[in-house]
Amino acid sequence: MLKLLSPDGETWGCLDAEVRKRYSEAMFHAHPPKPRSQPRSQPDNPSRAKRWVQMAYRSQSVFLVICCGTWSHAQDLSPTEPPIPIPIARDGAATAFMDAVEAHMDYVTEQSHDHLGPQTTPMWLSTIDLRTNGLPDPLMPGSTRWKGIFLSAPGANLYWDQPTILAAFELSKRTGCKCYSDAAAAYITSFLAACSTSKQTSCIDPRFYYDVKLDQSVDKTETLASCSPYTPAWETTWAADKKLARQQIQAFIHLRTVTHSSNNSVPKSTGETTGPPNLTIESEAALIASLCWLAQRDTLQQTPLTQQALSLAQSRIARRDRTTGLVPTDCNLPKQPNNTSSIALGAWANVLLWAADTTGEMEFQIIAEQALHAWLTAGFDTQQQHYYQQIKCETGHPVKEQMTGNYPEDLPASSHQQISIFEHASRPVYQSPLRMAEACLSLHDSTGDQLSKQAIERWINIIKKDLPSDKMQGGYADDYGRAIHFLVRASAVLKNPQYRILAQDIANEAMKKLYVSRMGMFRSHLGENRCDSADGPGLLLLALMYLEGDDPTLESSLQF
Repeated sequence: MLKLLSPDGETWGCLDAEVRKRYSEAMFHAHPPKPRSQPRSQPDNPSRAKRWVQMAYRSQSVFLVICCGTWSHAQDLSPTEPPIPIPIARDGAATAFMDAVEAHMDYVTEQSHDHLGPQTTPMWLSTIDLRTNGLPDPLMPGSTRWKGIFLSAPGANLYWDQPTILAAFELSKRTGCKCYSDAAAAYITSFLAACSTSKQTSCIDPRFYYDVKLDQSVDKTETLASCSPYTPAWETTWAADKKLARQQIQAFIHLRTVTHSSNNSVPKSTGETTGPPNLTIESEAALIASLCWLAQRDTLQQTPLTQQALSLAQSRIARRDRTTGLVPTDCNLPKQPNNTSSIALGAWANVLLWAADTTGEMEFQIIAEQALHAWLTAGFDTQQQHYYQQIKCETGHPVKEQMTGNYPEDLPASSHQQISIFEHASRPVYQSPLRMAEACLSLHDSTGDQLSKQAIERWINIIKKDLPSDKMQGGYADDYGRAIHFLVRASAVLKNPQYRILAQDIANEAMKKLYVSRMGMFRSHLGENRCDSADGPGLLLLALMYLEGDDPTLESSLQF
């Protein structure tokens, strides 16, 4: 929100949506986007807008004319929903967080969209060189973080940009400026129009991107392993185009099921209720979340969609070991043992708790509670004060052997002994252990469960212990964002302000290591002036926004 100051420094008032719109148009013409081949000589500064307003409205009489001429008129041009006011910052650091978020989104929406090929589109670049506003050279980051699982897209990848898109919609709600949500909606519709080649294939997939130089879609689903670190924020696609959104959700569901109904376009799960699922647990979690989200929008299919999601959860819990109660998290393959349970169970359990809250079907919560209790009982190393990465379902003992190589969709994801939040040498990068921590929060928030409360406190101690201490090293945007979100939420659920203070400390650390003030943008990891959406900068934006207001993911299908 932009404030107007009189010459003596007193605040006159805030610009409403219409005035801000005119200001944005004026700024666009005064400072047009620089060519992608050149660095930005005067990078956007978070405080530039405030300084410009002070200069432009230095005269009190001019301000009064504008005030009379636009304030009442703006009421007719207000957003469909009233903007959610940003809470007054508690301190200067909190203001810096929100300024950085807004500066980053200004950079993305105004500078870093597709101008590279013969055709110009409103798609955002999912891999950005902060110095040139274009694609990095070399294209692949120097980090070995993804180890062949992810191809740094030479263009737009709508799946990896989901958190940033959600942040754009949230920023428009808070500021009243639709420029962010409009830019995100234009990106969504342009991408889907260019990349949707079949009603049975969803292009909101980590392996599907639009090549901005060749102006064509690229499908790598046959050569790259799948991963699902979060469910797409379906509500943003729905807001952009309901028809395209419905098609994409149904295709997303179809891709994760075997058979398809011929009469109502609603995919059906295979086998009986106790039949073994043939998905990684992260993919199954995304499928359950998508089914439950669509059920709330499709009243005619609400019951069958919800029951289909519930049958998946029932099938998984039916495979638990009868002695330990541990639920296997690997796929059910004919020649592959199915007797291990990994930290990835947290992503699945958290989705079930979200599904219970979303649909009102409490069996989701019962299943999640059973699965989490068994895992939390067996999965903690009391000597090292760390959780194991993976344990054997039959005994509850940790798996000690380390797997090497990539982790395709149809193989167990990890066999490492202990979790690590900020180091990825011991786990697949997309399997953040903090998804288990979020599940513990959800369970305690819903039931008051004491075992999950103990687990929450253990996770907080692990975060403190794992924080990068070397100034030359640091976590990725994804890791910082997840840690901040968990701590802010833990502070609210457990009513402990110290956890929020720790979240602010981590946010300050993320700002120091990742925010490039000269560029007005976050890099996604330390050491390279690049921002890769797969590294989770959008999750960091959402977490920083949570520090200053409500949780942007509270009602979203995209959960931390």
